[in-house]
Amino acid sequence: MFSKLKALFTEEEKKPETKEHDISLAVTAVMIEIMRIDGKLDSAERKVIFDAIEKRFGLSHEAVETLIDEASEAQSKSTDLHQFTSLINQQFSTEERIDILKELWQVAMADGHIDPYEEQLIRRVAGLIGVYHGEFIQAKIDARESIAH
Repeated sequence: MFSKLKALFTEEEKKPETKEHDISLAVTAVMIEIMRIDGKLDSAERKVIFDAIEKRFGLSHEAVETLIDEASEAQSKSTDLHQFTSLINQQFSTEERIDILKELWQVAMADGHIDPYEEQLIRRVAGLIGVYHGEFIQAKIDARESIAH
């Protein structure tokens, strides 16, 4: 019984780090789903994911590589997006969720073509994370402009 109590307290001490890891894993998993949905694993899309995650969470190169691997596995095992989008809703403000949507558009646009499956999935994610249609369209426009520059 003492070991169970000790384990409970040890788990409580690790929560902040785990919480940060969970949200970075959730964002990365959604980005990977966008990359995979068209059936092509494009290196340009992977680079956009890598750069966005590195910048958003301030992670080292090695940490981003590990996170992408973990998120890829988590995404492969998941049956829906809710486990990821619910964390995004809990942890990010509306403005931050719009920024994430912009990053999803950048992933979809990285190969020079937005596949209809990518657009449909981004539209679904927008709804799940509470981004309105006008913000969805503006995020797409902003992503296109950022890629053009």
